Amino acid sequence: MTHFNKLPAYKVISPLLLTFALSACGGGGSDSTTPTTPTPTTPTSTDTAQFTLWLTDLANNYILPSYQDLQTKAQALATQSSHFCTIDNASNADLQTLQQSWVDFNTSWQDIQWLKVGPVLESSRLFRIQFWPDSNDAVGRGIDALLTETETLTADLVAGVNVGGQGIPALEILLFTETSQNSLLLATNKAKRCEAVQAISDNLVNITTDINTEWASTGGNYVASLIGGQDDFTSIKDAVEELITNWLEFVEKVKDEKLLEPLAVNAPGIPTIAEFVLSDKSLVSIKVNAMAISKIFSANNGHGFDNILIEHFEQQAISNDITAKITAITTAVDALDTSMSFEQLLNDEHSRLQLTKLIQKIRELRDVITADFVQATDINIGFNSNDGD
Repeated sequence: MTHFNKLPAYKVISPLLLTFALSACGGGGSDSTTPTTPTPTTPTSTDTAQFTLWLTDLANNYILPSYQDLQTKAQALATQSSHFCTIDNASNADLQTLQQSWVDFNTSWQDIQWLKVGPVLESSRLFRIQFWPDSNDAVGRGIDALLTETETLTADLVAGVNVGGQGIPALEILLFTETSQNSLLLATNKAKRCEAVQAISDNLVNITTDINTEWASTGGNYVASLIGGQDDFTSIKDAVEELITNWLEFVEKVKDEKLLEPLAVNAPGIPTIAEFVLSDKSLVSIKVNAMAISKIFSANNGHGFDNILIEHFEQQAISNDITAKITAITTAVDALDTSMSFEQLLNDEHSRLQLTKLIQKIRELRDVITADFVQATDINIGFNSNDGD
C-alpha cells in the first residue's frame, strides 16, 4: 500500500479591488469643490465562502438525501425479508423479489459508499454495512457462526458478532448462493437461513437509521458540523480537504480494488475477488460509483467545484479538463457489454481492452485532481492508495 501525504500546493489569489478616496481642493471663494467619497468596493467572495457553498450544496443535494434513501431501502429490504420468510413453499419468483430488494439497497449504498466522515464511522458502521475486500473470509465465517447459533437470531445479536456477518456481503451469500442445498428455497436449514436474513436486514435498518438521524438537522445535526467546519473539523477548509481526500480514495478504490485487481494481467482474470461474485452486481455498482464521482465534483448539480474553479479561481481550463475526464469515465463504463457477466468480461479479450481503457481514464482523472486541481484551490490532500500502476 502506498501512502500519499499532504501534497504541496500553491494558492491562486483573487485580486483585491482598491478603493481610492477622491478629493479636490479649490483656491478659494466660489471655486471650492465639496470632497466626495465613493462607496468602498470589497471582493465578491473568499475561498471560505466558496467552500461553504460547496459543502452546503453537497450536503443538501447529495449526502442527506442519500442517507435518507439508504434508510428507506433498508426498511424495504427488512420488510421484504420478513414477508418472504412467512411464505410457505416460497417460489423462485418470491426469492427474486427479495433479491431485488437487496440490489436496491446495495445500489443506494454504492452511491454514498465513498463518504468516510461522521456517523458512518461510529461503532464500525462502515464495515458493518459492507466488509470488503475480505481476504480472510470474515464474511463466510460470520455467516457460519450465525447459522450454528442456537439462540434465535435478532438484530441485536447480529450487531454484536463479527462485522463480516452483518451487512451486504453476508446477505449476498444467503440470497445468491450457488448451491441448491444452501438455497433459501431448498436448504434443510432454510428456516435458520431466513432467520439470519431477517436479523441482518433489521440490523441494517438500525445502522442506517442511526446514521440518518445523526446527520439530520432535527437529530444530531452533523450536517451543521460539516458545513461549519466544526467538531470533527478544525475549519471549513479542513472539512473540504477531508471530503476531497475521501473522493480521491474512492477514485483509487474503484480503479484498483474493483477493476485492476480482478482484471489481473491476463485472462481469465481473478473473478473470485470481484466485489459481488455471487450476485454479479460488480459492473452495476461500478456504474453507480462513476456517477457518484461526478456528483461529488458538481455538488450534485449545485454550487460545485466546476463553478468554483471557473468563477472564483478563474481556472476554466482545469474545470473543463476534470469535467471531460469524468465524462470519459462514464462513457467508458457505459461502453461495457451489460449482457455479459463480470466474469465473462474479465475473460473476453475485447472486454478486457475496454476495462483497461476505463482504468486508464480513471488514472487520468486522478492525475489532474492530484496536480492541477489541488494547486489551483490550495487544497491539501492525503490518502492511502492500493495503486497497481
